[in-house]
Amino acid sequence: MSASAVRGPKVRRGMREAVKRAAAAVKAPGTARTVDDLPKIRVRPNLYELASTLPNGGLGSTFAKRAWMTLPERYGETFWRLTRVRTRPSGRSGEAYGVLTWKGRDRGVEERINGSMKPIWSVLTRGTDGGGAPGPTLSAPPPSHAETETSD
Repeated sequence: MSASAVRGPKVRRGMREAVKRAAAAVKAPGTARTVDDLPKIRVRPNLYELASTLPNGGLGSTFAKRAWMTLPERYGETFWRLTRVRTRPSGRSGEAYGVLTWKGRDRGVEERINGSMKPIWSVLTRGTDGGGAPGPTLSAPPPSHAETETSD
């Protein structure tokens, strides 16, 4: 009998216990209690990491590649408006969809964003209209004639 066959079950048992301890140490998403528990953002984050730091998961925000920003005479007004994001549990990968505006012309069709895993992205605006909450703008209805008579 070889030494690895004798040692095998003990190693596997130790590995199983280590996996159980690691799984117990992992907390469910959204239960961070201290700064140390929050997800770490790298110095050069990819599109998913940037979107996760924005309100509403970055939906409605505009993102541009750094090369587009460094060469404005070549690319002009070029950016992606994020419409849909599906991230994996790690939050560092997944699928991102958006509408491309290339040199000022909006394509108007939702497409998958290529290169979203690369650390080459910058946030141009947050949410719709440069940071406002997404959705319609609400206003109060005009006062009716009946309300003005009762207030006298």
